[in-house]
Amino acid sequence: MTHEGGSHHGVGMGTCLLVLSWSPARAGGVNGVVLALARELQAGESYRPLIAVASWSAMELPERVQGIPVIGVRLHDGYGQGAPATLKSAAFLPSDLAGLARVLCEQNVRIVNPHFVGIGGAAFVLLRKLGLYDGKIALSFHGADVTEIEGSSPVVRACWRKYIEAVDVVFACSKALGAKVLKLAPKAKLEILYNGADMEIFEVERKPGTGPKRILHIGAYEHKKAQDILLLAFQQLLDRGMDARLTMIGNAGPKTDEIRRLSVPFGGRVRMLTDVPHEQIPEYLADADVFVLPSRSEPFGIVLVEAGAAGVPVVATRVGGIPELITHGRSGLLVEPDDPRGLADAMASVLTDDAVAHMLASAWSREAHEFTWRRTAENYLAAIS
Repeated sequence: MTHEGGSHHGVGMGTCLLVLSWSPARAGGVNGVVLALARELQAGESYRPLIAVASWSAMELPERVQGIPVIGVRLHDGYGQGAPATLKSAAFLPSDLAGLARVLCEQNVRIVNPHFVGIGGAAFVLLRKLGLYDGKIALSFHGADVTEIEGSSPVVRACWRKYIEAVDVVFACSKALGAKVLKLAPKAKLEILYNGADMEIFEVERKPGTGPKRILHIGAYEHKKAQDILLLAFQQLLDRGMDARLTMIGNAGPKTDEIRRLSVPFGGRVRMLTDVPHEQIPEYLADADVFVLPSRSEPFGIVLVEAGAAGVPVVATRVGGIPELITHGRSGLLVEPDDPRGLADAMASVLTDDAVAHMLASAWSREAHEFTWRRTAENYLAAIS
């Protein structure tokens, strides 16, 4: 594909194609990152953002999400593993490549950036080797995608290594996640690209608490978010005589029913909410005395940055990228995962000492304001250009 400057769409800039495997209209952390990056690119003058949903089957897609145009592309990457699946994907490869090449040319794509896309995304590398695409290729990893690769067969991991090492830049949202990527592909051109938050949305006036202590947790109802440990720690606070309330907010997940069942004995002291729109989250942060993230794994933790922007002290676990954000004793309190007693002790330290709460919240608020999406986009463009 020959790049002819800015002749497409009547604009003088090329397109940055952000590739997903699902609709960007769906709630979720990866979508939030992709849409935030796309909005920043749209506000700039370097690249026109375009979201492509790669699928091997028909999928109803919106024309735009948050003002970002959306298209569908065909990638036959969903047949599973094994010889029959490989043969089926190979049979469709010529038509897939032709369709992808046409989209890249028509849209004047200069950057292709798959997010959470399977090994089929290597088709973009193949297009470049065939001379049908001459732009940049970036790969963005978010956490669970790396875990999935780590658990795959040696053959699949070998394919991923070649794919990862063939692209121009590999983005990981924390140093901890980046280390895992380098284990998979030692020659990867790795860049650490921290996520951000919409600071102005979360800068709301805190509501003073006059009744029970207010504990807030936000995270999908899944094993790695450890709401079961949070409930055990909350019970310890109640056993110590603390008057407290716990609000848990999260997208429905595989642990939703279990956590709801575990919450029943607490009666009105535990409020469990599902699928709360993101724009309502600032209201809940404004009504919290402490924010708690007891995760068993966490590549980054955007919600911690949002809590910091809202001026809420945080308690979290010492896992993944969290220690890269929070300094224990200065900008928050960190405990080991799966430790209800340690979690209860840390929450009590914040909830029973206003001076500690104020010190932690003030320090983290200052530091959290460094994590803006604009800075993320600037670092992204610096790495890919």
